[in-house]
This record gives sequence, structure tokens and C-alpha cells, in this order.
Amino acid sequence: MITMKSITAVIVLTLTLLALGGQGKHVESKVADKDFLMKQMFVFEMLEHIYQDDVFVRRYDSSFYEYKPWEHVSDYHHPEKMQHFFELWQQHPFGDDQMWTVMYDLHEEYAVGLVRLFYYAKNWETFQHVVFWARQHVNKQLFVYAFTIASLFRDDMQGIVFPAHYEIHPWSFFDSETLEMAEHYKMHGFHHVKQLNNVYNVVLKSNYTNVYGNMNDEHSLAYFLEDIGFNSFYYYFNLDYPYWTKGDDVHVLNKDRRGELYLYVHWQLLARYYLERLSNDMGEVPTFNMYEPVHSGFYSGLRDYNGVPYPSRPNYYSFYTPENLEYVKNVELYSQRIMDWIHKNDKYDVEIVNMLGNILQGNADSIDKQFYGSLDKWFRYIVNEGHPYNQYHETYPGTFMHYDTSMRDPLFYEVYKNLLSHYWHLMDTFPEYTKVDYGFEGVKIDDVHMPESLTTYFEYFDADISNAVNVEHSAIPMGDAHHNVGRNSYYNGSGFVIKARQHRLNHKPFEFTLDVSSDKAQAAVVKVFIGPKYDEYGNVIPLEHNYQNFFELEHFKVQLDAGVNHIKRASGDFSFWVNDRTTYFELYQKLMDATNSDYKFKLDQAESHCGVPNRMMLPKGKKGGQVYQFFYMVYPYHEPAVAQYTGYDPIVSCGIGHGSRYVDALPFGFPFNRPIKHDYYFMVDNFKFFDVKIFHRDEHTNVA
Repeated sequence: MITMKSITAVIVLTLTLLALGGQGKHVESKVADKDFLMKQMFVFEMLEHIYQDDVFVRRYDSSFYEYKPWEHVSDYHHPEKMQHFFELWQQHPFGDDQMWTVMYDLHEEYAVGLVRLFYYAKNWETFQHVVFWARQHVNKQLFVYAFTIASLFRDDMQGIVFPAHYEIHPWSFFDSETLEMAEHYKMHGFHHVKQLNNVYNVVLKSNYTNVYGNMNDEHSLAYFLEDIGFNSFYYYFNLDYPYWTKGDDVHVLNKDRRGELYLYVHWQLLARYYLERLSNDMGEVPTFNMYEPVHSGFYSGLRDYNGVPYPSRPNYYSFYTPENLEYVKNVELYSQRIMDWIHKNDKYDVEIVNMLGNILQGNADSIDKQFYGSLDKWFRYIVNEGHPYNQYHETYPGTFMHYDTSMRDPLFYEVYKNLLSHYWHLMDTFPEYTKVDYGFEGVKIDDVHMPESLTTYFEYFDADISNAVNVEHSAIPMGDAHHNVGRNSYYNGSGFVIKARQHRLNHKPFEFTLDVSSDKAQAAVVKVFIGPKYDEYGNVIPLEHNYQNFFELEHFKVQLDAGVNHIKRASGDFSFWVNDRTTYFELYQKLMDATNSDYKFKLDQAESHCGVPNRMMLPKGKKGGQVYQFFYMVYPYHEPAVAQYTGYDPIVSCGIGHGSRYVDALPFGFPFNRPIKHDYYFMVDNFKFFDVKIFHRDEHTNVA
């Protein structure tokens, strides 16, 4: 495991399932020592009010302000890998006067160079200096991107908490009206705002973009499309697996089956979106056709820090324009090459699926990126279709060109349905699974016990968007102790916190118990999916046409005893779901308490960046109820090549690139990962469908 001298005492908070055969979700934590807290303080300070470079609370000595990394090459491992970045930067610095996106080749060069610079710093002192230099000089979206990636992989940053991305860069998540109102309160001196402990507390109602009406049917799903937690998850997924790198000697991204994971994540996002559409009487997700007008227009509602609005799109917009012809031809060319590769394939294993995912994304592990290109990127270019911008004759990078904003556009799902069609073409060439593949000899699910109705609701959620307003360098706090640990959100000597309040989807907790009989003691896995039962017209969807629509909720290992087993699981214990993020202000409060008292600054994965927000587990349903079906599977345990958690500490790390993240070696999405042409093959004792009606309740549950 990774050793970290700056993390001490381990506290094990084990929520053990009492049911026979159940395996609990272990929530373990570590407690940070003083050295760790100093690092944490530095990170918080570097990410506050990122567009201002002169408002630090702590006084940094002249070595930080005078630092130029190219004058200290001996302080870095592999200095030869930084040489190109140094040349590029000294010839063409990339500051906040330009719009950055990793999707452009030149911009990618800056990102690669900066990540390397951070990652290869030999020690903490060098790392601090180069991060401070970048914080002062580099475009801030580029800075946050590179700082986050390097921190995810540096040994001395394991366990360090980053504030939620939507609080670091609220411009990517909250509409311009909310940000304008935040600035309004600050500019008017927080007039009529009460103080609590010498801190102004402002709570703003933040609307979704359809507050004034829906521009199309998809716009009624703004609460889903614009969910800040769901969009943050996608942002971090793409930072965990940057397409431009294979990783390093320790973090080998392809060990995690990155291509297969890329396909599966997008498949699951698409399935989850379809479930939500059904709750709103909408049907299948259209497949993006670059030759025909797109029905769903898009209103972004966003603007960048400089005040430039992100482009919107009217309904029935055509992307088949002269400006896009080059991109369209590239999509045609690479699509044909990929389809040729698919139909020449004569292997039917996970590695082939992984290859396809790498090809479609066009990542560093593609078998031939020059020949197969990157369909992912070319589709993004087509949809972006921006206007000429800046000195390099690039187009303005709209929402589709940023990982933290692209899922807001309903076209995101249509594009990835097109991309995923290549996956389903490949799987159609694989042999169909039969009862022999699905069955588990001697094991039977006798019964499922769970509520026949589940409940969803909207609740208010507050995010700290204090970063969205500028602060004064001269402000000297009078009585707010947060200042002592680096917080710099102050006005006329008093601290302030500005919160954006949105209503977000959530659900009531639920649990299930499986009665499973086994003829012997043996290891097994349990998988749980939710899928549609009926289409938007109330017709039952045959499994042959429904297998792509199942969304995975849980996947865990159990030890079956001979005889009857009762496997119990609560939704709060589901494996890859995480709690809402603690706000920036509350993180500072915890840091302050840990620094000044015996309070324990706890480190765990309860709010892990790589987890999916648990509030998004269930579709909204309807007031009168909407029928969905749960699918349960008990299956033989297939031991992975590398035991889970090998090489990293799961208490503080997601284990990216160690090849040991997964509970077993099953293909992602099994048993729905291949076309189902004969539904009776699913009639095996270890599979069980269970109908559930999801009711949506109107009232808010935590109104302040």
C-alpha cells in the first residue's frame, strides 16, 4: 500500500450487515496530523478565488513570487519531459485572456506539460513553488485541471481533500443570473444581511435554465441534465483517465480496462438518462445524425469569468454546415475504418472490447490513433461549431468542449448513443450468451424482499459559490477565525459565505433481502440493476429490445453457506455511490477546528470524487407511480487477475491505474453486455426480476 507519513491513526467505522451471507460496506477513515493539515491548508488557499492572484492570507516569501520552473530543472524528475512545455510557455504564455479546452491539440500540449511539471516535482517544497507559480500565471481552467490530475496521482497528495469542483469553478455549473446576484450582494456591502460569528451568510435561490419555460421537451429535464453532482462526476472521471496519457510506471491506466470502462460509463449514463425520460413521458433517446437538423435546442445559461456567455442552440439546428464539413468527413472516414476493424475481429473477449473503447476515445492506448483518430473528439468538434476566437484561429470552446459542462446539453446523450452503436455492433458479432453462461449450478434466488414502492422527492441543496465574487486584498478580518487557516472571503473586515440553493432530486432510503439457497459453501457476487418495464406508451418492452436500458446499482461479493442464505443490503451501503460534498466553508471550519483543537480531520471515501452521487440512484418516477423493474443476479465469483485494493489504500484513494479497483473479473455490464435474442435464456434460477413502482412526492424535505 501507499505509505503516507502525514496520515496517522486509523479509525474503522464498520457498518456490518447482520444478515447471514451479507457483506457490509466498510467505511474506514484516517485522521490527519499537523503536517497533513498544512498541506491541506495550502491546497484550499490555492483554489480560493482562483482568478485573483493577490489575495492570499498567508504571506509567501519572495522565492515563491520570483520562482520560474525552467530555472530549477534539477528539482524535477525527468527534466527532459518538461523541455517542450518550457519552450512553449516562454514563447506563448497561456493566461486568462484566452479560453482553454483540453480538446484542442495546442491546448492539450499545455495541459500535458503542466501536469508533468506538477507530478515530477521531487519534493513538497518544489511542488508548492511550482503550483504557486502556475496559480499566478496560468489560465485558471487549465491550472485547476492540471493541479487536480497531478494531485490525484502524487504520493504526497493521497488523501488531500479538494473542494467540490462546482465550488472551485462555479461558472461551469450555475447560471449567470445566480452569479450576477452573488456579485450584487458583495458590491452592495451585504446590505441587510445578518452576520453569524462575524460572517455574512447569503443564500441565493439558483434556478435551472428552464425556470422561464421549456424550449423543448428535453428542457423539462433540466433538473437532471444540470445536476451539479452528476456533472462533477463526469468531469472527474475524465481526469482520472486523461485520454492523452497511458499513466506512469505505478499508475498504468490500461490495467483498469480503461477502454471498456469508457464504454460502460457512457452506456450507463445513457441508460440512466432514458429512465429519467420515461418519468417525464418521453421515449427513447434519439441517435445523433450529423446530416439532419437536431430537434433539441439548448440554452446553456452559463458565462465564463470574463463575462462571455457560452453559446446556445435553437431547436431544429443543422450541424451539416460548410464550417463542419472537414469534421464530418473525418467522422465518416474513421467510422468506416472502425467498422471494418469490428467485422474483421475473430476474438470474443474483454480485451477486444477494451481495444474498441480506446479506439473510439482515441486515447493514448489506442492500437493506432493516427489511423482510427478519435471519434469522441471529432463529434465534439461538430457540436461545438463555435465562432472564430483568439490568435490561433480556433473556435470558441462552448459547453461541449468541457467535461464539466458537456452533460448539460441533451445532445450529449444523442452523440454518445451514436458512438456506442459501434460497441453494440461489436457485441453483435460475439456469440450470444445462453443458459449455460447465465446459470449458477446449485444456487437459486428463492425470493426477493423489498418495498413494492419507492419514493423520490426534490430537496434543497446548498453549494458555497463564494469563489464567484472578487475579494479585496486589503480586507483585514476582525473576528473570523477562518482567516487563520487561509480563508480569504472577506468584506470590510468580516467574512462572508455565499450559497446557491437548488432543488435536487433525491430518494427515500430502501433495502432488499435476497433469500438464496446454495448446495455448498462458495464465493459469489450479487449484482443489482434497475431498468424500464414499459415504454412511454405503456407497452411492455421485450427484453430483446430492453437490455441496453438497465442501469447498475450495486455489485458486491458474498460468501454463500450451504443451505439458505439471507443477503441483506441497504441503499446507503451500495458500493460506488457517495454522499453530497461538504461545502468549502465547512471544510475550512473542519480545518480550523483540527488546527486549533483536538478535533479530528477525518479522511475517507464517503464523498469520493470517483463515486456517483447517491441521490441520482433512482429516476424521478411520477406522482401516481411509475413502474420499473429491479434485476437481481447471484453469480459465481470470478477472481480478478489482481486482488482488489492491491497497491493502494482504499481509505484515501480510488486506486486509478493499479488494475485492482474491481471486485471481480466479469465484463462490465454482464449479463446485459451482449445482445439478448432469446429472452428465455434468462430463465435461470440465479436471476430474478422484481417490479417496483416509483412515486414522486412534491414537497421539499429540508427547507431552511
